[in-house]
Amino acid sequence: MPGKLVRQRVGPGIYLLRFKTQYELTSTFLRVQEYYESPEFHGRVFSLEQYMDWYAEQNGNFTYYQDWSGFNVPSTAFTPFYSGAFDPLTRKERRLLRLFAGLRSRFYVIGIYEGRGDSLTHELAHALFFTDAEYRKRVCEAMRSHDTRTLKRQIAKAGYAQHVIEDETQAYLIAPSEKLGAASEPLLPLRRKLRAVFRVHAEKLSVPAG
Repeated sequence: MPGKLVRQRVGPGIYLLRFKTQYELTSTFLRVQEYYESPEFHGRVFSLEQYMDWYAEQNGNFTYYQDWSGFNVPSTAFTPFYSGAFDPLTRKERRLLRLFAGLRSRFYVIGIYEGRGDSLTHELAHALFFTDAEYRKRVCEAMRSHDTRTLKRQIAKAGYAQHVIEDETQAYLIAPSEKLGAASEPLLPLRRKLRAVFRVHAEKLSVPAG
């Protein structure tokens, strides 16, 4: 049975959820996250079984619950779940939706699990890209002067829909993950620029310890 989950506001329109285990995190976010950014299921209604079959076919086994350690979704990704398109919902999905049912303005949700605090910077970079127009502008300006095509191809191959590649590129440069590792040497100057931008804008956030 899932434990108590608390919504923590860390900035304007940004909410952080901390889970006890990786399994609880991944099994809660799977369908919302993949509706938002899966190259196969983006914008589609699908069952958990359909996704599991596809993921196992792509990866040789269903390892989703072990493969991912952080999640990030905009409020728009919740819309079909609230409307009933994804019924029946799992117990974890219902719990997730209850946490944000009263919010009227757009928002962004990030999720990590205990022991993986290194995922937080990566997820905060996504949140700032969505909610902070000035951050997004400065990041995009910096990226335009560098050739990120190879990294973007790697990101697409790792399992992301095209509409989130720009966002994923900046987040992976600011905080690499085990999925893609470090950026290539030619992109190190860009990484330094993006990290500097991130630090300035992240100072406005209030991330609870834990």
